[in-house]
Amino acid sequence: MRTTNEKQVLQQIVNAGPISRSQISRNLCLNKVTVSDIYSQLLSEGLIREVGHGVSTRNGGRKPVMALLNVGYGYVISINILRSRFSMITCRLDGRSENYQSVSTRDVDLTTVLDMIDERIAATIAASETKLLGISFGLDGVIYDNQILGASLKGFKNFDLAKYFSDKFQVPVVLENLANESAIYERDFSGKGVYNNLISVTIRDQVSAGIITEGHLYRGHNGEAGNIGSCPLADRYEEKTSDTVNHYVAERPVLQKIMAYQKLDRVDVNRIRRDYLGHRPELLAILDEFAFYLAKVLGNLSNTFAPDAIVVNAPILELLPEIMDKVRTYVDSMAIMRKAPMILTKNAKEASLMGGASAIIHKALALDDLQLTFGNQRSAVLEEVES
Repeated sequence: MRTTNEKQVLQQIVNAGPISRSQISRNLCLNKVTVSDIYSQLLSEGLIREVGHGVSTRNGGRKPVMALLNVGYGYVISINILRSRFSMITCRLDGRSENYQSVSTRDVDLTTVLDMIDERIAATIAASETKLLGISFGLDGVIYDNQILGASLKGFKNFDLAKYFSDKFQVPVVLENLANESAIYERDFSGKGVYNNLISVTIRDQVSAGIITEGHLYRGHNGEAGNIGSCPLADRYEEKTSDTVNHYVAERPVLQKIMAYQKLDRVDVNRIRRDYLGHRPELLAILDEFAFYLAKVLGNLSNTFAPDAIVVNAPILELLPEIMDKVRTYVDSMAIMRKAPMILTKNAKEASLMGGASAIIHKALALDDLQLTFGNQRSAVLEEVES
């Protein structure tokens, strides 16, 4: 375990690198000897590397040595498990993702799915020149203290997924639900302080909300916060009738309605887009229902939590982003006090995967309780500019 000072020095190098020891000392109000000792330790561990000299002060003197996180130290793997597929990326310690894979698991049992994931991880390790530092898993359900307390997928509830893969590959494993992973992504990859209070609504097998308050993920009692898919929602036409949010808004019911009118047994995204642009009335009616009920969900979240923004992550909205305008119109018509900005994620395909990568990077660097900001590396000025 790292000391508080060690954590803060490493956090500075991750978030603000390339950076000098003297600048770290000033930023943290730590004496230079303490910072130099920690810096030397991190350098000997191979976690950081020196990249040249920065600009000297106006008073002259030696140019400071600049340091960066050593992204070649190792990598992490992030995996999302859904109803009929799993997706996987490898990620460097600076948050750069590589090798996206999506694997169908349709009509495959749990044991076979685990074997398929095992094989993909083993193949990645065999092909890599650096070491695996950790694995993260994301799935729909209730997850608390790295345990699956509830899951939409059969066989996963109370199965110790973290221990299973930690024992196999001898690395730390982090479990999180997809909505929380998406919220972590928006917090850590959008820039420092952009979203200190946000809600990320993920629409997959279930409708879930990841909640960030004052920069920290809020999980609630036993990880049950954000489990909005099971909440009741009044029917649009008969107020005395209600069903769950999942029934009206989750991905599967919406796609089933679309496949039914198209008389198809699979999802044809090109046909959906073509029918939308052609103003096919059956499709427009289904999407209007979806927009109406989603607006109810987002409006209630906005009024209840007063976030800086609500970010929506849904494949149907990635395919048809125009629907979001209708959602906003429905929200605007609601008699609520707080109407937060409602935006689509910029990375629907990988948002939860990247959020999972951030979670395991935090764990691998022993920085669980500190915020890291990725995709924010500054260019180092390695030589003094001549006037």
